[in-house]
Amino acid sequence: MIYRLVLDAFWSDPATAETLSQVAGDRLLAKSRLGLHPGGLAAAIAHYADLPTPQVLVVEETDPARLGPGLDRLAEVCVAGTKVVVIGPVNDIRLYRELMSKGVAEYLLAPVTARQILDTLSGLFAEPGAAPRGRTIACWGARGGTGSSTISQNLAWALGRHLQEPVIYMDLDIPFGTSTLAFNLDVKQSVVDALANPARLDEVLMDRCMADYDEHLQVLAAPGDGRSHSAIAVDALEHMVDVASRMAGIVVLDMPHHWAEWSEALLAGADEVVVTATADFASLRDTKTLLEQLSLRRQGMAAPRVVLNRVENGRKAQLSAKDFADTVKISPALIVPADPSLFGEAATNAQMLGEASANHKIVQALTQLAVSLSGKAAQSRPAAKAKSLFPWLNRT
Repeated sequence: MIYRLVLDAFWSDPATAETLSQVAGDRLLAKSRLGLHPGGLAAAIAHYADLPTPQVLVVEETDPARLGPGLDRLAEVCVAGTKVVVIGPVNDIRLYRELMSKGVAEYLLAPVTARQILDTLSGLFAEPGAAPRGRTIACWGARGGTGSSTISQNLAWALGRHLQEPVIYMDLDIPFGTSTLAFNLDVKQSVVDALANPARLDEVLMDRCMADYDEHLQVLAAPGDGRSHSAIAVDALEHMVDVASRMAGIVVLDMPHHWAEWSEALLAGADEVVVTATADFASLRDTKTLLEQLSLRRQGMAAPRVVLNRVENGRKAQLSAKDFADTVKISPALIVPADPSLFGEAATNAQMLGEASANHKIVQALTQLAVSLSGKAAQSRPAAKAKSLFPWLNRT
């Protein structure tokens, strides 16, 4: 199965359109999106004059004389990195070589079959490194009980709503994780099953181990049975996260407050780190220690974001947000005021905060943090176009 692939196909022959419809309904693309458009190569050129091209573009041209000039014009409107598959009418080795020299990913002779197209698409992403990869966000509590799991669960939900694409939430607190309760899930498999045989772990097995919360959020739950499980191997866990990052736009890691080789490795390698703390001296000390340790491992990467949770005004025994920020030398990305009513209602009803009260200020602030962590705007915007999809076309 190919995950998270965005394809557009522009057909000229109605028979090709029927074949592409079969491709769109195939299980291989069940987790991807294929758009079908009439008009062939010329329509594709016009369509992308003001729009970014997808990851894969399939174009049909029935006149071989128009292929070369048409692809030159297509290159001018293509975003760099788009893979172009051409369907044409001529079985000519010279034409094939010319198209390959222009950077075309594959040339298929019409009439094509659904299996030919599916095999071609599979070949484009056969190597794991060629598949689209999602961002990883590791959430860590400065101390136990800071509310890091609640923050990470709500961030994962908000990210799915914001991006409108798959997000995977991984509960890595194996003995005491709360994901089944928070999301009200009855799971038959968990993160323990996913890690049971790392050599066999792939997208299909991962999908079987996860549970759907809604159309955008999948949960890889912890058993939460209080039992001690076998030690987690760093390689196995990194492989599991790697597989998940090929299946979803964002992978949110809910990390337990347990310092080990594997937890340090995931925190060091994540695209973003969110540290949840409370405004007290113990949290301050542990946050400062963690940030200092991570600074050595995350050089050149995004600085961790600090979330101050359950902040109450007027309590002299607590540190102020300013005192906390001055000490750790990072301004909190989010300050969550204490609100037992909102959090209690969501927990009682097994809802996310945004489901319990969509317009609440805390929910809006969490959404803003999710948008920042995603690195993507909610509305798709035209991406910056390369001068040519095939740079050597411009050489003199």
